[in-house]
Amino acid sequence: MQALVESARRRDSALVVGLDPVPTRLPPGLLEGREEHEAVLEFCRGILEAVSPYAAAVKVQLAYFERLGPEGMRAYAGLVREAGAAGLPVIADAKRGDIAETAAAYAEAHLRVYGAHCVTVNPYMGADAVLPFLEEARRLGRGGGVFVLVATSNPSAGAFQEASEPPASELAARLVAELGDMQNCGYPDAGAVVGVTRPEAGRRARRLLPRALFLAPGFGAQGGGVQGVRALLDGSGGGVLVSSSRAILYACGGRGDYRDAAAGAAREARDLLRAAGVRV
Repeated sequence: MQALVESARRRDSALVVGLDPVPTRLPPGLLEGREEHEAVLEFCRGILEAVSPYAAAVKVQLAYFERLGPEGMRAYAGLVREAGAAGLPVIADAKRGDIAETAAAYAEAHLRVYGAHCVTVNPYMGADAVLPFLEEARRLGRGGGVFVLVATSNPSAGAFQEASEPPASELAARLVAELGDMQNCGYPDAGAVVGVTRPEAGRRARRLLPRALFLAPGFGAQGGGVQGVRALLDGSGGGVLVSSSRAILYACGGRGDYRDAAAGAAREARDLLRAAGVRV
């Protein structure tokens, strides 16, 4: 997590901007005379440039690039490079969950070939699904790691993650604590995805993971706010990177310049988190 933490501290920002480019929501005219993958790439480039002064990192949702085929994956590779040139580490939001050699292949693809710093990982199959990603990140030595799904922000998550005894979210949190190695930044290289829309689950996760870095989705369009973020903070008032996607990407609402609107929304989100004392 070293790369993410250093960027967050350098920019004094706990904001992660998610790149979730839905073609039907692109600004009017962007698709005219272009293939879908070309429009998506131009849109995301504009967003990168707009938010780079305000974000600690970007989170690329792989589904929106995979659906565009080979050209979409070339766009993903290009965006990772361009984010790096802007000093923004990249989290590949892939939610991979396979094991052994298959997991190692996913890890090599996203961390080595495409160049992301971190990958989101589904722990349903246990440590075998997480360790290959950590091992690849450690081999590369670029300050990366994994974010393990612990208490996600979607509405039906609790029905599965909290239904058993002990809850699945608790088992996932204990796996994060077991597998992570401490880095120089003060956080282990295994972090947790914990949604700001589920503060009670977040508080339990924090008790189990007092020193871990949380990636917190659900801020903005999903209804999560500063109070939900506060529930996830560690003992020193830090330990959280807050992810916002749609509220920033589509802030223009089809009116005006989408880049100016995204920059304003990112600045507002960053300042709101700063004012609340949220830091890394």
